[in-house]
Amino acid sequence: IISKMTKDEVYNESLSWAKSNSKSLKNLIERDSKYFKSIINIEREQEKPRKDIEHYSMIEDLIWYMYDDIFESKEKTYEWMKITDKKDITSILDSYINNYYSETDDKETWFNKIKEMCTSLGYAANMKEYKENPEAFKGNVADISTVLRVALTSKSNTPDLYEMMKLFGKERIKRRYDIIKNIK
Repeated sequence: IISKMTKDEVYNESLSWAKSNSKSLKNLIERDSKYFKSIINIEREQEKPRKDIEHYSMIEDLIWYMYDDIFESKEKTYEWMKITDKKDITSILDSYINNYYSETDDKETWFNKIKEMCTSLGYAANMKEYKENPEAFKGNVADISTVLRVALTSKSNTPDLYEMMKLFGKERIKRRYDIIKNIK
């Protein structure tokens, strides 16, 4: 049901629920309603909208990492998946932010740049190529995308990475990447 609602409907209903049930969610929503609506709107206005929110009680657990103060103060485990070497992670993050990121890219251009970066770092840009000859690559485009996602959120499963990055902007992305580089 929630997946079929507009961002304004989700905003109104979640705020109403939070006023009675969750002071912390209420505070997040009221802190910056426009930003909250932008978060809730990720993957909403499309043919197959996201369906990860089944109950309003789930929202805070699904969006906490979108708020810098919570992200920076919260104890978290980074879900790196296949690429776990800090040197490799740092190389990916530095390459992306310094050579490939642009706030003006549309989604197709953004993804093409991710694939270009994969090739430059020795990862397969094409999953078919990787499946046919995995030993020829360090990993694949999904592995690279996971590093970019996890560095921003600590989670391996989140809403659309491109849309989150557009919402964050370059300086916030860079700050999140710097956190990873400073972890011992």
